[in-house]
Amino acid sequence: MAKKKTNKLKMAVIGVGVMGQGHCKIIKEKVPEMELVAVVDANESNVDKIAKTFEVTPFYSHRDLIKAGICDAVTIATPHPLHAGIAIDCLKGGLHVLSEKPLSERISTAEKMVAVAKKNKRTLAVMFQRRFEPKIEAVLEFVRSGNIGKIHRAMLVSPEYRSQAYYDSASWRATWQFEGGGVMMNQAPHVMDIFVNLVGLPVKVTGKVETKMHKIEVEDFAEATMTLKDGGHAYFYCSTNEPLPGQIIDVYGDKGKISIRDDSVSCWRYSEPITKHMKTSKEVWVPPKAEPVELKLNSQERGPHNVLGNFARHILKGEKLVCSGESGLASLELANAITLSSYLKKELKLPISRRRYDELLSELRKTSKPKKIKATEKRVTDPRIKT
Repeated sequence: MAKKKTNKLKMAVIGVGVMGQGHCKIIKEKVPEMELVAVVDANESNVDKIAKTFEVTPFYSHRDLIKAGICDAVTIATPHPLHAGIAIDCLKGGLHVLSEKPLSERISTAEKMVAVAKKNKRTLAVMFQRRFEPKIEAVLEFVRSGNIGKIHRAMLVSPEYRSQAYYDSASWRATWQFEGGGVMMNQAPHVMDIFVNLVGLPVKVTGKVETKMHKIEVEDFAEATMTLKDGGHAYFYCSTNEPLPGQIIDVYGDKGKISIRDDSVSCWRYSEPITKHMKTSKEVWVPPKAEPVELKLNSQERGPHNVLGNFARHILKGEKLVCSGESGLASLELANAITLSSYLKKELKLPISRRRYDELLSELRKTSKPKKIKATEKRVTDPRIKT
């Protein structure tokens, strides 16, 4: 089989569980720059059924897809530890790749994905659709425009509640072997990505991970204190034991402050920088005035289709890529650093030792055991994330 010439990006979806089926549906219905031509999954009966539903060609191996030469690019929606091997094969085979988050379960293999993409002059992207949310776009622009100044303090608190039934719904969930981590690998990558885009990758991390309430191998709780590049301090907490509301992102800088509380966003500019006011003010009790800033929000519908559309237009027309694979490394490095710090029981400087983290993961996987499915999985994606 050979590709027919077209002005659309011919796509295949690798991994057609509920997440992958979501990719198929979005490509078909919301991304005019793409044409879905194939689906790939090791579950032959399932992939045959999905192929009929979307009227595309089924494959049982990504290597067979590459040999067939019928597509230009793929999305990968398999369990996290499979992302890197599949992506590297596809990139070497001449295909562009859009991976679900995170790029990989560990920073070492994610960096290999980025390096292979560059060497083969292919595009590698990651599905961080929250970067397109109107409030997140506006806040990122506010910070990048210098309105915050030097960051003194930052905080991320992310309740990501999941029941035991959720973890029992699929054999790969919450296992070191097939997921490679817990809340920081599955539920928290989106907010961690937003956080590092706002404050940068910390230079020092002291982390703690625990399994507090669930019967699972991996962490359902993680927290860390961090030192930022310019000497500021940050705190991070995420857990699948605590329900919403209560998601918090605060960034306080010398010139201003942002505060995100669940779906609300507030921004302020100080009348003069804190460090200047502190030294020059003659007032004993009066701080600099915090002037509210009204952000202009994009009113258009936002979701994964924005990532897919941008990915296609980047390849077809040279549009700037918003969710590059390389830009997805920082949040993964932070997650790995928090885990490694916890197990080593000490503060770590970043970048962390790739070898040391890989050794830790290898040891943890030796304890990983097969899990029996106790419930039928009906939905994989968080209902709060728009498709």
